[in-house]
Amino acid sequence: MKLVAMVTEPTNIARFLSALGEPTEVPARSPNRGPPYWKSTVLRRKAPGDAA
Repeated sequence: MKLVAMVTEPTNIARFLSALGEPTEVPARSPNRGPPYWKSTVLRRKAPGDAA
């Protein structure tokens, strides 16, 4: 790989990305995942942050 140019201006970056067909907006965050589940009750009791 060889560095050809340094693009630092936001307008130039958006123009370059749109010319490549890439999105210029930040993607939306995905929803959080659920808590972990273990089949073993021993492991569930040892899980950090669990009050049970």
